[in-house]
Amino acid sequence: MVEKATDAHDELTLTEHAARGDHAAFAALVRAYEPLLLAYLVQMLGDPEAARDAAQETFLAAFQALPRWRPPDAARADPSRPLSPWLYRIATNKALSLLRSGRLAVVATMRTSAGYSSTEVMASGFEERYAARELLRGALRHLSEQDAACLVLHYVAGERYGEIALRLGLTGEAVRKRVSRGLRVLRAAYTALDPEARR
Repeated sequence: MVEKATDAHDELTLTEHAARGDHAAFAALVRAYEPLLLAYLVQMLGDPEAARDAAQETFLAAFQALPRWRPPDAARADPSRPLSPWLYRIATNKALSLLRSGRLAVVATMRTSAGYSSTEVMASGFEERYAARELLRGALRHLSEQDAACLVLHYVAGERYGEIALRLGLTGEAVRKRVSRGLRVLRAAYTALDPEARR
């Protein structure tokens, strides 16, 4: 048995074994993806404990659904990580469910002048970046799963459109459109929080 996924062939082999109930193969996939998914979920949720819970739920859901998984279109996925788009979609869905349920206390506040655009807020100092991240988490409740994932990966994790496209199995143009939609929701949330921004 291959101990860990090092390339697409290894990952596909492990996936085939795991789909047939091989717990050792699935454990190797978990070891390969857990640090990546945890970092992503901490960024989305702002709570390491909640991120661990969401990651655990992600892997449980993945294990149950693995027999139905099919490899993505090679042109739209990272060739060394064919499971990545699917796992990130599950993780995003778990995180958004948690945010939308109200079980996670997320307070969206913004400490910037009303003249800042959302993109300026994202690029400003530490306090502003922290406040923007809190606002982003609040806005995630109103975004689709894919829009939320693209927005978080681009502005919080600092990934480029091409990197996000590979991670989520999208085209670069689709990522750009989703980020743009997400920013519109973010601006609306900022405007709702700060009456001065409406003037």
